[in-house]
Amino acid sequence: MAESHLIDTLEFGPENAPECKYEIYGEDDKQPQYATRFVRDDSGEWQPQQDQLRFAAQQEQQAASSTMDYGYSDGAPELRDLLAEAKEHCERDWQSRK
Repeated sequence: MAESHLIDTLEFGPENAPECKYEIYGEDDKQPQYATRFVRDDSGEWQPQQDQLRFAAQQEQQAASSTMDYGYSDGAPELRDLLAEAKEHCERDWQSRK
């Protein structure tokens, strides 16, 4: 199993003073697995929060590869833009906390 690395960082809030950020991690750039949420403390430093957002990339990739192993192309799940979906998930999470 490969180690997760930082794929992308999203910041939300005012342009010159974002109040929340999400760091998206995954085994590669196309398969985000989770995001860590950060908020600013009173001194303006980013503090990681205990909760993480989990994404279904790993399960989807396993389903796609097992279907492909059998040679069935008709039943293969469509691989979506998982990074874009992860970013949307982070934005929805931020919106729900405002």
